[in-house]
Amino acid sequence: MLELDDIEATIEGVTVLRDSNVDVGETESVAIVGRNGAGKTSTFRTVMGLRDLDHGTVTFRGEDITDYETYKRKRLGIGFAPEDRQLISKLTARENIEMSLWGSDDESDIDADERLSMVLDVFPAMEEFLDRAAGKLSGGQQQMVAVSRALVSQPELLLLDEPFEGLAPGIKKDLRESIETVRNDLGTSVFIAESQLSHVRGVVDRLYVIERGEIIAETDDPASIEEDEKLMEIVGGG
Repeated sequence: MLELDDIEATIEGVTVLRDSNVDVGETESVAIVGRNGAGKTSTFRTVMGLRDLDHGTVTFRGEDITDYETYKRKRLGIGFAPEDRQLISKLTARENIEMSLWGSDDESDIDADERLSMVLDVFPAMEEFLDRAAGKLSGGQQQMVAVSRALVSQPELLLLDEPFEGLAPGIKKDLRESIETVRNDLGTSVFIAESQLSHVRGVVDRLYVIERGEIIAETDDPASIEEDEKLMEIVGGG
């Protein structure tokens, strides 16, 4: 579904991605794990067209989208929940979510209530604070809204940047279950960036380890990472 081939990127002369090769398959859940500043967010920004490439290609469903603008990638079926959530604090949770539907190609044909019902099936707890201002929500509640905003447009691929960061253990458990619902019930592929292996253990089918902008390991067996002392220094034990 998604392929990043030999991508390289720099920021103000500093290389942030080095010949990286990453792919996410149909209805697959994949993680990219590494320290802060390792290149996880740059990888996601590359997928969304928010980071220019010096080299390489981004392909989605067999189509080269390397030069596509961000809005077109979204319309093709890529949803993105950024690390900082980027919610509008004065708008309600409902308004923040439905905002994702504005300007869609098929906006006139979209049933907003039906779409909202779909995300409530994934996050049923959200119903109690839908009409509350986003700025008055807890961190866990805001994360639900941010993921729902990306999900409401029914993407085929959902990117989640550090979704578990700063959440209480109980909220993390609920979010893991919701991610499984997204993949298993909605058939959506999920690509997660996290700083610790413990956050994605049991959630993903495969994972990549990134260090200084370079993919240094790929596996479908997290136990193999846990047995490697050097890799565990990077991804943490949690």
